[in-house]
Amino acid sequence: MRILFRVTATMLALAGASAAWGYEPAVNYQIRCMGCHLADGSGTPGRIPSVRRSLVLFSAVPEGRDYVVRVPGVAQSPLSDADTAALLNWMARNLSDVKVPANYVDYSEAEVHGLRDRPLAQVKAIRARLWKSVGGAAPTP
Repeated sequence: MRILFRVTATMLALAGASAAWGYEPAVNYQIRCMGCHLADGSGTPGRIPSVRRSLVLFSAVPEGRDYVVRVPGVAQSPLSDADTAALLNWMARNLSDVKVPANYVDYSEAEVHGLRDRPLAQVKAIRARLWKSVGGAAPTP
């Protein structure tokens, strides 16, 4: 019985410790996003879209928020819903050429959880449609 108690206590302690070892959003960006979107979020023309203009603009409309969470890189990320929300909020405030408006609504863990289980198909077509809906000409992908 004592051994079972010790094993259980150790497992619970390790589970708590691993949750405390989560990375800050800037580090998660470096590990999970920067390889494609580059250090400044500018992406790779013709391959990976920039988030510098799009993230804040898309986040201002419901279809855009849906898109941001459901793009494959976000939807299929191994980050938790809370870490993903924190990362998206950090990106909006630190990588955007567009000023975050006073009425900006942060992504929440619940919002991410409710959307990311349905990754998008036809990502380019939806992105092009979103650019038109936010009143901008679509930049080079």
